[in-house]
Amino acid sequence: MKRFATLLQREWMQHRRGWLVLLALPWVLVMGAGVFAGFQIETDGEQPGVIAGTLMMTMAVTTLTLLLACGASLLMSPGLARRDVQDRSIEFWVSLPSSHAQSIGATLLMHLVALPVAAVAVGVVGGLLATPLMAMQLWGLGEWAALPWGQMLAALVAMALRVSFGLVLAVLWLSPLILGTMAASAWLKRWGVPAVALTLGVGHGVLSKFYGLTFIGDTLRYLFIQAGRTVIATADDGKEMKHLSEIDALLPSLPAWFAQDAGQAVLALATPGFVAALVAGALMFGLLVLRRQRGS
Repeated sequence: MKRFATLLQREWMQHRRGWLVLLALPWVLVMGAGVFAGFQIETDGEQPGVIAGTLMMTMAVTTLTLLLACGASLLMSPGLARRDVQDRSIEFWVSLPSSHAQSIGATLLMHLVALPVAAVAVGVVGGLLATPLMAMQLWGLGEWAALPWGQMLAALVAMALRVSFGLVLAVLWLSPLILGTMAASAWLKRWGVPAVALTLGVGHGVLSKFYGLTFIGDTLRYLFIQAGRTVIATADDGKEMKHLSEIDALLPSLPAWFAQDAGQAVLALATPGFVAALVAGALMFGLLVLRRQRGS
């Protein structure tokens, strides 16, 4: 466990500056927009109340931060597969008493799980820090200070936990694609990503046009739909969350709703599709380990 923690620390030390800038950027942009342009929030042509507005601002900053973090992780992931071989640090890392699987696992955990989860936490805090400025412009600081902060914080913590849990499940659902692209990059180097794109895109086009087979597109669509449903709103299609005008009455029940939503996401895992995704992801992980062994 200590060796694995050292590998995790290695990722943090190597990428911490970029990650900190990335996580702070949405809050800086939102605050800058609020100072110079002012905040304007409307739903169905009406300005929401202070509770709904505060939650909307917090969720907006959280979503923006999460999207940036996930985008950066996915863009970097193909290069991570051959990073140690490229910079010739592979000799050092294989000299340590840790396995290739541990090295790859630590990299995946930090970039695909830890960074997005940290983005959720930073986004919630950043969104809350932006709400006083918004409240001063729209409702008055007194109304913001008089909010039921116990219920507000409980709802936001429940939301953060639910989204973080969903992100882990989404990574598992998409592991064949993510790890498959990394494996292709490890084995084919710079041609890895184009090879995957051409195989999926051209393969789907040819098979669907000439043979009427759409299993490639159907599989991709299925994986993305299932991954999206694990992140949020699997219970009753999220209908309760759409009525922002009634958010004041719904606020005390939001933690229970998020807990129910997480339970629905877990139940959705009991499908042959999820098992197949795990098996395919494990195979791609094995290809990554094999390539790292040969590269050392």
